[in-house]
Amino acid sequence: MQDLLEGHKEWSRAVVYDQDGKVLASTFDVDLNDIEDLLPLFNDEDNAFRFGLDLGGEHYDVHRFYDTLVYGRKVDQKTGDGICVCRTKSGDKAIFVLITYAFPTLSAKAVPDLQQFCKAHVEPLL
Repeated sequence: MQDLLEGHKEWSRAVVYDQDGKVLASTFDVDLNDIEDLLPLFNDEDNAFRFGLDLGGEHYDVHRFYDTLVYGRKVDQKTGDGICVCRTKSGDKAIFVLITYAFPTLSAKAVPDLQQFCKAHVEPLL
């Protein structure tokens, strides 16, 4: 899984974690407190929009919320950094993949790429 994540050069950071917060693979030194804070992300759409996402001391506003995807951008528009979390679940098990990406990569490219990654490489794990 690690090699697969690192193969996506357009992703600035990527981490795969399960519903218990266990990191399965990561391309950066992830703060486990950030992962713990992300676990309830898909539980409440209103809270996702209200509180956004925090990763590595950076805040991202949520712009889209779907059953298996949440994504948005950093408030600081100078950098154009985006974030996306994809949830893949089967029964009571779930695996999440979070990516960040920087301009010129846009959500129109990053989100479908992440969805395809999850379908090809995460679904078989469940």
